[in-house]
Amino acid sequence: MNRKFTARGPKRIEWAPHSCYHRKAHGFRPGTLSARHRSVRTPRSIVGIRTPHPHPNPTDHDFATMTIRQSALFALALGTLGLLALSGCSAGNPNMSAAEDAMEQERYERALANVDSAIAQDSANAQAYAMKARILRQMADSTAPPEAYKQRYRQARQAEEKAIKFDPGRRSDIKNQRELAFIQEFQKGADAFNRAQQSSQKSDYLRAAAYFGAAGAIRPDSTGPIRNEAFARLQAARLEGGDQGMQEMSNVIPILERYLKKEDEPEKDVYSILSQLYRQGDQPERALEVTERALDDLSSRPTHFRIQGTRGLSYTGTIEAGGTSRQVEGTTPDRIELSTSDGMVTGTFRKQDGGKKQTKGRLQVGLYTQGTQVANSRTTALEEITISEDLSSVTPLAELQNQRLSALNSTGNTEKAMQAYRQQIERNPENARYRYNYGSLLLNSDRYDEAIEQLSEAVKLDSDDPKKQYNLGAAYLNKGVVLQDSLVSVRDSVMAQNRKPTQEEAQMIEDLDEQRLQFFQNAIPPLERARQLSGANGRYRQNACSALLQAYVQTEQTDKAEDVKQCAGAGGNTSGGSGGR
Repeated sequence: MNRKFTARGPKRIEWAPHSCYHRKAHGFRPGTLSARHRSVRTPRSIVGIRTPHPHPNPTDHDFATMTIRQSALFALALGTLGLLALSGCSAGNPNMSAAEDAMEQERYERALANVDSAIAQDSANAQAYAMKARILRQMADSTAPPEAYKQRYRQARQAEEKAIKFDPGRRSDIKNQRELAFIQEFQKGADAFNRAQQSSQKSDYLRAAAYFGAAGAIRPDSTGPIRNEAFARLQAARLEGGDQGMQEMSNVIPILERYLKKEDEPEKDVYSILSQLYRQGDQPERALEVTERALDDLSSRPTHFRIQGTRGLSYTGTIEAGGTSRQVEGTTPDRIELSTSDGMVTGTFRKQDGGKKQTKGRLQVGLYTQGTQVANSRTTALEEITISEDLSSVTPLAELQNQRLSALNSTGNTEKAMQAYRQQIERNPENARYRYNYGSLLLNSDRYDEAIEQLSEAVKLDSDDPKKQYNLGAAYLNKGVVLQDSLVSVRDSVMAQNRKPTQEEAQMIEDLDEQRLQFFQNAIPPLERARQLSGANGRYRQNACSALLQAYVQTEQTDKAEDVKQCAGAGGNTSGGSGGR
């Protein structure tokens, strides 16, 4: 009996120092961070999931939407800001005094127990809550492993909220302390991520994730730390590998979901990575939901220039788009929206003349469309930079569109997936991936003639992909099997009646024999190519050899059948039943 070959796609084979308290202030020394750039190399792929850089700026929303293509993490200058002291000493409370002594000796568990006793005695003791926050942060900085680090900072914030509740006058001081602590933890995360890039050690990525997590605990509404924590954890999971690594990746999903919930303009890469994590975790419905949300969101975002670089830098420029030209000027950071999302767009920008900042400062310009940076340039010189791009030729959402189609297919809604692929192919007829995936769906649905049409086009567009070659060969082979089954059915019917075939039946038998032989012969070239492209140990080699064995047998090429028998993992003789001979 002939074995039916199935498609190998489209599934992807693919805090503050205080004179009465511990002066270490959780290890933070005001003024020690300088305004410098920290270079970060692009992380390696995570099991097919591309991970962008950690977010470069922890403070404002303008910087929070900076392109993930930037290669730097910025250290923020603290200037002359100092950590503000909380008012009041604890001379009247023995538990508070004991807590102070324990902190001086770095006996943090004892200090925490003492301050909790003080709170038990007076649940409205704002000073005790403020001190508890400092103890927790010092515990995190001194002893906490990465998994406990963020939790300590979350508990510290809760204690501060209690302090503010019972003494609203502390709000301003605590706010200032949080700002400085946020900058410190974010910078520590950036430094740890840089070290991890150099060391490729999982522990370094986890430490970076802990610091970013602490920054997020200090300022829960800031999305940059959430995003960066997720990417650091994904890198750690990639290094872990195996089933444990897969589980650790799935643990990142809630973090990315929290980012999407809080961020007004989520980055495309976050949408894409979350979709892939859903599919990797066998959640195609959620993958479909997030990709459709991404496409709706990103496609509605206006085309714009984003002017960045040294903060407060003055610039001037000229923008030509949609057949019009206009002069612009402003200071960084800035955003200039365009009325067009198609055709040629050109922008020329330069720093304005001025003092040292204007002379030495950095001007960076990016062109964005559909939430994606499509061009960028930067300079520190007093010279023009020009960006020119034909938006008609860019397809920034192509990958997300393909992820949506794959998710559709994974949900089992094949007809809807096919319809979506047809629509995409009408818009992008030169897209080999769309044709391959659509052809593979047709192949799995036993629609072999249509599958051959789509897969033939996919192979023309990308002839070096063994998957495409194999599926085209499989479509030809399976069509041959169908014709051979029809041929056998006609013959069996005649034999069952113990008579000779009529002239019409004889002609049908002859036509079916010729047709099935032609399809078996047509299967051989793409299958041979698939075998060649797979190499000696390729994952498609045995599949290609097995299909070739049947094609050679059906076309009576016995020598070639013997040559591929071992590769196909077949035993016995190679004499297969020829349907027409």
